[in-house]
Amino acid sequence: MGDSLTDEELHDLRNLFVKFDSDGNGELDVLEMKKLIDSLKIVATTDDLEIMYTMLDLDGGGTIDCTELLETIDDCLREVYSQDELQESFSQLCSSVVENEELEEDGDDVITAKDLANAMNLAGMYMTEEEVKELLAEVDESGDGTIDFTEFRNTLLML
Repeated sequence: MGDSLTDEELHDLRNLFVKFDSDGNGELDVLEMKKLIDSLKIVATTDDLEIMYTMLDLDGGGTIDCTELLETIDDCLREVYSQDELQESFSQLCSSVVENEELEEDGDDVITAKDLANAMNLAGMYMTEEEVKELLAEVDESGDGTIDFTEFRNTLLML
């Protein structure tokens, strides 16, 4: 595997894999993959899901193991996003949120529910408080009520 993923990101992605490996056999079948995709609020047709599944099933074994998932994500990162590009995007999002007069500048480089709601509003995507909380909960892998860079990056990888 390449060096696109940090040790922390590898750990987080392994945990995400285990979360959706509902039968604990170390592999994701089509139904488990669908649950993962649905949890990320990715709208995917049956055909889309089959294409994604085929792309992830590197050995053609009919299931996706954690190594296949990690290798595919690592390859995608090298091809699509550099670490610097992702960090810049995250920083710009944090900056655009902090620059809004309604928000207090805390300088902690995380996105809170209030920050997320404001960023969505700035983008013209108005969400209810409940929708913002649901979105934050889906992205917030650590459960601390904020989105940090790693969570931001992991979410982008799944899009």
